[in-house]
Amino acid sequence: MDYKTAAKWREAAMKRTNGVDEDESGRRREIVQLHQLESGVEADADVRADYELYILGKMEIEEYEQYLLFKHGS
Repeated sequence: MDYKTAAKWREAAMKRTNGVDEDESGRRREIVQLHQLESGVEADADVRADYELYILGKMEIEEYEQYLLFKHGS
């Protein structure tokens, strides 16, 4: 599907059913938190919303990468 903006893409994805169970989303949340601690950079609200796409399994990793390239590549 083609989206005109990253915001529209994220909005559509967040309406999807979670693609992972609670255990997996908890594991993914821990990975993201560890990454933030190691990088020493606290994510803003926009970045945290992007993380939720991955954490909740709203996007497969390939789509998530395409989304981030679309969002930050222009």
